[in-house]
Amino acid sequence: MNSILKKIYNFSRDIKLDDSIYKIEKCDILFFCHDVDRSISLKGKAYSPLIDSIREDLEKRGLKCISISHPWSKLTGEKGFNSPVSINRSYLFSIFSNFLKKKVGFAFFFTDLDSLYKKIFLVSMPKVIITIGCSDELCCQARLLKICHLELLHGIGYTSLPWGWDRKEIHYLPQGVLTLDQKSFETFTPLSERGINVKLIPHPFLRRFIPSNLVNLPSDWFPLTNKLNGKKVILVSLQWSYAGDHGDYFEFANILKNGLFFEEIEKLVAENVEIFWRFRFHPVQLKLDKYKYLLDYMDEFVARYPNSEWRESSFLPFPIIAMSCEGNITMSSMSCYDAAVFGVTSLMLCPTLLPGSIHQDWFLDLEGEGYVFKVKSEYENIKSWILNVKKVSPRTSNLDNDQDWEDFLNGILNYKYSNFNKV
Repeated sequence: MNSILKKIYNFSRDIKLDDSIYKIEKCDILFFCHDVDRSISLKGKAYSPLIDSIREDLEKRGLKCISISHPWSKLTGEKGFNSPVSINRSYLFSIFSNFLKKKVGFAFFFTDLDSLYKKIFLVSMPKVIITIGCSDELCCQARLLKICHLELLHGIGYTSLPWGWDRKEIHYLPQGVLTLDQKSFETFTPLSERGINVKLIPHPFLRRFIPSNLVNLPSDWFPLTNKLNGKKVILVSLQWSYAGDHGDYFEFANILKNGLFFEEIEKLVAENVEIFWRFRFHPVQLKLDKYKYLLDYMDEFVARYPNSEWRESSFLPFPIIAMSCEGNITMSSMSCYDAAVFGVTSLMLCPTLLPGSIHQDWFLDLEGEGYVFKVKSEYENIKSWILNVKKVSPRTSNLDNDQDWEDFLNGILNYKYSNFNKV
């Protein structure tokens, strides 16, 4: 019992059990995402590049939008751009209710998870729900109430259906999927056979950084670094899962002694002072307390090597950082797709990507187009690449297709439950 109480205490201490569900009101569009999807800041508040970019354009068209944070988010209310609503406490009670129903057959006065989402949807009465990450209960209640629910993919370059969606029952799936690139569109298209409408739209955030749109960007998002002085700039896009924290997924989860990058990278930083090195943390590493030791490590690292930094590169939008770089080094990050948009090629060092390994098929499209190079993590391989890499032609894809974007925004209220539910 003491161990259970201790876990409850630690949980309540680490997670802010606030709740502003009472602030939900009738709206046109209801958005859901988590803290990790609010990876940058605008006006001192946590900003979701995807959700908030779409919301801004919809609100310009007079549509009322509300954002809700998935449990267990902390960046709610005044901490988040557009004041996302917290449902942490209600969600906790709902989990407890589900537990009681399973154990004793009834749940006293608590609301279970299905009823929680039903309550949210009946109060807000949205015409469309857009989520990044959707639970079974959310999907199910949207279908029961015949509300159009669209899942917005949080990344690009999907080569296989994630989250077991190819095996899930239809009522636990969204009615539509918004994909952001051709490869992901092709990967998710088989879901259309189950009545799920798969659409390809221009990337809501990246399209804001094409030359014709730069004039409209907030001044907050432009870099402050004055250390470049004409130096070549190399970006190192860091990832979670290489610190032994995701060993069930990556065959080589513990190959990095510092949990971030190969020792060869540090050697090259030390030897190539004429190059400025930008290190960018993954949003998961920035948001979760358990990764603070990695942030501390990088503070010590940049103190040793003044030709490097990580804070600006981690908190400013990726496109702004990529624009200043000649090359991007990473283990297996999807950042290579974003980098390619700005003419930046990527060097991929994860052993799982090499021929004959478990992820050899990843990034084949970019590799074939010359935007990705996969090599063994040997010093000479990396050194040769960083000394010779240069900007190439941008891979803009459909980002400059204003008509596709306008069609998506103008048509969003015409999406009907019946159009997205053939099965």
